[in-house]
Amino acid sequence: MWLFVRSIIIPEIFTVLILLSLLNQQHKYFHFKAIALTPRAVFHYQLKLLPVVLLAFFIFNPITETVRFALEKFPDYSFQNYLDSFLIGTFSGEIYLRYLIPILLIAYISVNISLLSDYLRERQRVQQEAESESAMMAQVIDQLSNSQPAPPNQTDQKLYLRGKNAHGEITFLSTEAYFFTVEDRSYYAELPRGRYLVTKTLNELETELDQVQFFRIKRDYIVNKEAILNYAYWENGKYIVRLNTPDNHEVIVPRARMHEFKEWLQGNAPPRTDTDSTADTLEVASS
Repeated sequence: MWLFVRSIIIPEIFTVLILLSLLNQQHKYFHFKAIALTPRAVFHYQLKLLPVVLLAFFIFNPITETVRFALEKFPDYSFQNYLDSFLIGTFSGEIYLRYLIPILLIAYISVNISLLSDYLRERQRVQQEAESESAMMAQVIDQLSNSQPAPPNQTDQKLYLRGKNAHGEITFLSTEAYFFTVEDRSYYAELPRGRYLVTKTLNELETELDQVQFFRIKRDYIVNKEAILNYAYWENGKYIVRLNTPDNHEVIVPRARMHEFKEWLQGNAPPRTDTDSTADTLEVASS
């Protein structure tokens, strides 16, 4: 047992430590700090590690064999034996190939474990930040909902809209709507009494509706502040905004729009922007 430990286990521990140290030094030298989470980027990253893995044998082999010689031949050391059998004699194609597959496995398993660990840690951090921010904003929404409502905007108070569905036509006050949306180039208002087709486009509604009461949360949705129940982080930088409708309607909102949405919830009406060109922007960040 001791022969196996001193001839195999202890020397090869030095092999693994030297290999991992070489990979670590390569990361520092080439400034490998972050990679994009795409198959192509991960493949290119791992391909850049291959030269170090292939050349590592020529660095760790003298050290590994020196440790092996010191343990196996103690106390009868012979420099000529060390030179012929443990140093020069081990630099051969056969021994290189014997090491190659284990070294490749050790290197890439350790690298991918590190990548997975970093990814999970970063995802947990983003999730915790988003949940903390969502909890703070939920308190703001709760405070706003429990506070005394401001006097209604006089212009919006008189804004009546016409809607129709399969049963007939109605006229309703704009503030009755939970939200306005577009589907298949038709525009709808979601009311407590059901969904109604309206003649105004979302662009027209965005211009005419009260900015304090309504917000164009994305290209195809204008929501009523009184209908907002809460919101929470979802995934990939996107959020779910939940509305207080009978079916608890949910809207997926890109992160690019959330800052203005949060400002609006706190009573800071954002300037009107070209929502069509900005609402569906996808932010790509390195991990």
